[in-house]
Amino acid sequence: MNIERLVKYVNIPQLYESETDAMWTDPYISKQLLQFHIDPDNDMASRGKAKIDLIVNWMLSEVCKGKLEILDLGCGPGLYAEALAKKGHHVTGIDFSKTSIDYAKESSNRNGLKNDYICMNYLDFNENNKYDLAALIYLDFCVLKPGEREKVLLNVYKALKPNGTFIFDTVNSENIEEKTLKESWEVCQKGFWSDRPYLVLNRGAHYQEAKVLLNQHIVIDEDENIRNYLFWSTYYEYEDIEPILRQTGFRNIQKHENVLPQSDMWNGENVDFYVVRKLSGNG
Repeated sequence: MNIERLVKYVNIPQLYESETDAMWTDPYISKQLLQFHIDPDNDMASRGKAKIDLIVNWMLSEVCKGKLEILDLGCGPGLYAEALAKKGHHVTGIDFSKTSIDYAKESSNRNGLKNDYICMNYLDFNENNKYDLAALIYLDFCVLKPGEREKVLLNVYKALKPNGTFIFDTVNSENIEEKTLKESWEVCQKGFWSDRPYLVLNRGAHYQEAKVLLNQHIVIDEDENIRNYLFWSTYYEYEDIEPILRQTGFRNIQKHENVLPQSDMWNGENVDFYVVRKLSGNG
């Protein structure tokens, strides 16, 4: 094994260093992710079905009654979108994973639903005054880097109708050290990262000043190819979120705690939901 090549990956990355490999659009890994998504008892990619139903019912309790036009950003295979559609609403789902969008379209057709699904990066989404509700669920807001975060908020603000609602969830600073991925090595004949034998180093880092966590996975296959996956996640408190939202134009900023039952570091007291509104008459 070429240790010299490996050493450059083992050093702790600089904050927001770009990853050398993408997970969500990888043909093999995206299929593994889809299986996690659609497992009703698994919280690894989407939350399990019971939690999805709980969140959907809670979200709808926070918005006006009647049939809604809903925007689901990072929709994955359409689990939230279908739950919302079955309650009489129309959903437009956006995700950059073709594997997930293809599944969502097939499932929608199979179940006689009229949802629309678009395969694209929601950073590039551009609509005006179209939606009653926009949702960015399962901590997607946390993975946005500075600049991306502001762009998404502006895109959502423009896409909402006057008095439209935006709902999203974030990780907070509760139990933050337990949320930092511990270092471990795995050796697999075939697994999540590849259908060939591989060795993977999993580890985390905490950038306290920036309130950022890193999950890093360095995958080495039997031909000594090295893939480096970096997942950045910002954690927030209300005082971090509130000025960012106000700068975009959102008002009526409400933080909701313990929407989900306590079960692990990504539920219960560890996650906050925010409900904000576009009060302006113009996008």
